Amino acid sequence: MKIKDLSSERASVLVSLNIGMRGRGGNPLTGQWHLPDRAGALTALSRDAGRMHSIATRHFLIRDGRVRLRSADGVSNELAGHIAAELAPLGLVPDGPAFERLFVDAVLAAHPDPVRAWTMFYDNTMRHLRRPEHAGTGCVATFGRIYRHVLSLIRGTTVLDTGCCFGFLPLLAAERGPGLRVIGTDLIPAAAGLAGRMSRSQGGRARFAAADVLALPVADEAVDTVLAVHVLEHLPAEASGRALAELRRVARCRVVVAVPLEEAPDPTFGHVQAFDLSRLAGIGDVPGWAHGVHAADGGWLVLDRRPA
Repeated sequence: MKIKDLSSERASVLVSLNIGMRGRGGNPLTGQWHLPDRAGALTALSRDAGRMHSIATRHFLIRDGRVRLRSADGVSNELAGHIAAELAPLGLVPDGPAFERLFVDAVLAAHPDPVRAWTMFYDNTMRHLRRPEHAGTGCVATFGRIYRHVLSLIRGTTVLDTGCCFGFLPLLAAERGPGLRVIGTDLIPAAAGLAGRMSRSQGGRARFAAADVLALPVADEAVDTVLAVHVLEHLPAEASGRALAELRRVARCRVVVAVPLEEAPDPTFGHVQAFDLSRLAGIGDVPGWAHGVHAADGGWLVLDRRPA
């Protein structure tokens, strides 16, 4: 798979970063407010030479029915937050697929060569993820903290990150844990292929493959720690039990699940179910496993296999 394939397959790229925007309080990127509490876009209405309306937000220009980045400098995963804050209030992001199309189009607009565009996107994002702002509310800062927390919960030397999307977490885990063997999987082959290409191009040790979290091609108890970071909210409620059973099947020691805490699922990002800590505790209460839940930039469920 070539990276440029994403220019024609952009509708199928799964952007599983669950990002809300600034609200009354709490964390702006983990879905802890009512949806109407998001900050609205500040727009300017004008007329161009063709007497067509154009709308300018801080980061986007909408003209002739097309959405363009006002500047492609520093393109990174902050795009997710900009799209949610500025385009969703205008009715341009009705669901997950629309979000994905806008996101990938914005990345590809950063450079005429798709390979260079995606390389810029990864380089800029990873640079900021490696040094996240402690109190930052942007996308990259918040997920930098989430990923740092994940890394503190890993046990053993083999790690499987399911639903990894762009693969930032496996890339970070492989960098920070020289003794770790890390594999990231995603349902979308183009996303897994892109992450693998980026890892190889920079000499990274993380490996990637396309796989369904409901049917992982992994042997029983083959991996020390299995991760599902912002994955379950994309699955129908009736599939949660199946997904967790599959995660437990392949985990030798530990399963780590992270979700946004929402009162209602956010369709902008393709969420189809919402979680609070009590619900997390409920789905984690299974025989043979000790479980605990806590909040830290969202909700967390940690499952540990009990000794036989």
